[in-house]
Amino acid sequence: MSYPDPRCNMRPSGKTIGRGTECDLVLKHDSVSRIHAEIEVTGEGYLAVRDQNSSNGTFLHRNGRWIRTRRVILGTQDRIRFGDHEVTLGELVALFGNQSRVQLREGYSVRGKPLLFDNLLAGLPKPKIVLENPRRNPLTGDIEENK
Repeated sequence: MSYPDPRCNMRPSGKTIGRGTECDLVLKHDSVSRIHAEIEVTGEGYLAVRDQNSSNGTFLHRNGRWIRTRRVILGTQDRIRFGDHEVTLGELVALFGNQSRVQLREGYSVRGKPLLFDNLLAGLPKPKIVLENPRRNPLTGDIEENK
């Protein structure tokens, strides 16, 4: 007899993503861990994804490149990948059905609030300039603010 993993459905508001059949979103892909990530709706109603120390990582596509992340609040222009398996934002929003109001941040950032969170970075000083919808210069590779 197998017992469900205690990490699944950790919080009433959170949903789990992984290869395990007990997860809320089951992804049948070899690069996805049994319990890969958790997704929840923040107090403000935004969609947040948290990696659960997966072997192959959770990746966010933002500003033209894939970034490995531990926790991120999703924006409307983002893409998300668990291991090598990409999931649409619509699939993630659908996990919550009509039970709660779920929204995505417009664009890539919100002035004054970074979208990427990591407890290890909490003590670092905040940047003085916050870019909204930054773009990468194709010649230099530098990130520039749209004017």
